[in-house]
Amino acid sequence: MSYSQLVAEHGLAASHRLIAEEVPAGARVLDVGCAGGYLAAQLAARGCEVAGVEADPAAAAAARALCAAVVEGDVESEGVRAALREQAPFGAIVCGDVLEHLRDPAGTLAFLVTLLEPGGRAIVSLPNIAHWTGRRALLRGRFPYAGHGLFDRTHLRFFTRASARTVVEDAGLRVVRERFAPAPLPLQAHVRALTRLEPAAARAWPELFALQFVLAGERA
Repeated sequence: MSYSQLVAEHGLAASHRLIAEEVPAGARVLDVGCAGGYLAAQLAARGCEVAGVEADPAAAAAARALCAAVVEGDVESEGVRAALREQAPFGAIVCGDVLEHLRDPAGTLAFLVTLLEPGGRAIVSLPNIAHWTGRRALLRGRFPYAGHGLFDRTHLRFFTRASARTVVEDAGLRVVRERFAPAPLPLQAHVRALTRLEPAAARAWPELFALQFVLAGERA
């Protein structure tokens, strides 16, 4: 199932809601890996002008109805990067659960930072492979590739809290805010009262209970 289908059925993921909150209202935004434009639609509702870049042709076609412009292709290719340079600068750049799918996430983010205007902001969301569900799988001797989630079979890179921060800082960004997307706790399926503790647990022990790390950085 595609992310767009998941959003249609369940709404924006917690990480994408946090991303949207970190984008300044009215900013000119580049949404990297914009998929069908579901995040762009939320940002446009906050007065943002959103350009997207998307490798999947069908998703790029859908996003054109919601974005001011869409560059179709691989953000790691020189042709796409040249097209993005022509559209720069941007007030904000969003990489929502994108960098883990790339061959060179650090190099790509460093390139994207060059497209920011002075004082611009990049917001990055990365999944936490050290989440308790990931640790449980590894303790059981498993690495269960799936269609989405921590073990998405299209992930090429895996991040912890420390390495997520490193990739952002190495790209030339100063982290100004770090937020944590919560996820169900152990035994929550059987004890529904635990649901209200999700956000607090993610903030208190992010390495264990945050499903994704959302970092907002400004050009250093």
